[in-house]
Amino acid sequence: MPIPSRLATTATALTVALATAAAAPAAGAAERVAPPEGKIIVFVTEGTQVSWAGTRLKEYSPSSNCQSLPLGAHVVVNDGTARLRFYSDPFCAIPVPPPFSSIPPGYGAHVSPTGSFRTG
Repeated sequence: MPIPSRLATTATALTVALATAAAAPAAGAAERVAPPEGKIIVFVTEGTQVSWAGTRLKEYSPSSNCQSLPLGAHVVVNDGTARLRFYSDPFCAIPVPPPFSSIPPGYGAHVSPTGSFRTG
């Protein structure tokens, strides 16, 4: 094979390798910024609602925006795909200290009815 043909073949192989390497991190970044899915379920203490059917559960979509817990909130279940972070105030300004500061997907926790939460 003449030298110009080998150089062209090498250049083509390098171009393909660089294009593949450049596309891989972009695909990984797109997956990381995908919004969380599922739902956050809050159980409100009995007595805050008058109903013979029991206590209606409050459902929230996972979001990185601050969401205040409803009056009488007692237990939260993270049925989403992202970690749930808790705050002591209704404005997500004061994080709850560890080890009660967050829960992973598939877990639940007792919460304060004056608090708030967000995913992330």
